[in-house]
Amino acid sequence: MSLAEWFNSYHAMLVQIGVILLIHAFLIVVVRLAGSRLIKRVSERSQPLREAIYRAIHSPVIAWILLSAAFLVVRRINERIHAAVLSRGLDPALQVGILLVMAWACWNLVTIYPLIRRRHGHELNPLISDLAEKFVRFLLVMLFGLMILRTLNFSIASLLTFGGVAGVALGFAAQGVVSNIFGAVVVYMDQPFKVGEWIVLPQLNISGTVEHIGWRSTKVRAFDTRPYYVPNNIFNTNVVQTPPRMQARRIDQTVPVRYSDADRLPVILSELRAFIHNHPNVDHNQSEMIYFTNYGPHSLDILVYCFAATTQWGESLAVQEDVLLNTARIIRRNGGELALPITRVQMQTMPPDGSSVAEAPVPAG
Repeated sequence: MSLAEWFNSYHAMLVQIGVILLIHAFLIVVVRLAGSRLIKRVSERSQPLREAIYRAIHSPVIAWILLSAAFLVVRRINERIHAAVLSRGLDPALQVGILLVMAWACWNLVTIYPLIRRRHGHELNPLISDLAEKFVRFLLVMLFGLMILRTLNFSIASLLTFGGVAGVALGFAAQGVVSNIFGAVVVYMDQPFKVGEWIVLPQLNISGTVEHIGWRSTKVRAFDTRPYYVPNNIFNTNVVQTPPRMQARRIDQTVPVRYSDADRLPVILSELRAFIHNHPNVDHNQSEMIYFTNYGPHSLDILVYCFAATTQWGESLAVQEDVLLNTARIIRRNGGELALPITRVQMQTMPPDGSSVAEAPVPAG
């Protein structure tokens, strides 16, 4: 068959395919432009819920138009060439494609629920929101996966039976994975920490900010910017400290005073107690202890124990600095001084004749 004969034979089909492609190309352009304008408009009007909905369905709608164009083109070709493979697989392929587009749209729409809650004045906990999002998406994968298998004429009962046997085998091989998933669920439910909080794992010598909580591991960014990927089962067996959740930050300092200022200690202690008691940045609901506690090697030791009324480390250091500077001022105002370490050096006196001093003999037996 010559090219001219082939063209005449398939002319009508080619024209129809061209019309289908042009119509769907026009629809894609319209949807893209209209979608972009809608998203821009609701974004300018500060309507996050509508913006999220439009963004979620924009790409799946374009994918559905492409799927429709492909289906119509392939069906038109099949009507002309009568291929058995196309006849048997066209409808199942279309159904699978529609299910995939629907799954894509539902996957994107999952993120809208927190926005709906926020719109009605109910702020959702980020950990619970993240857990719910992962769980719903897992259900979506399972649901649409089973629907696709059913569309392709797979036996669901046989699949479930095989899954039960394979699950037992995989359970022994993937105990670590299962324990990590269980650990993630425990973290989500118990909430010992959340994303953005500073945590400390003293047994592992890990300290940093939580950046992400996944199903297998939690990403912790240390203060030197190194990332740690901590398996979630660690949180079931190790102590986790969350410093930002403390009620106040402790100030525990020992201030040394000279031995020669022993008689001034009662007045110094009295003024220190009054100063701490009236300090505006000290948490007075916590313990406040100002006591002379010890005869040190070179000083009389005063314990300054209280709590800064903040949980921020930098702010607590500023409060501690103010307490220590004013403690020194109170000591000096009352005639005292801070003690310095003393080293005693004993010099041995040499005899006038310059001979060394002999040790006394030790009597025998």
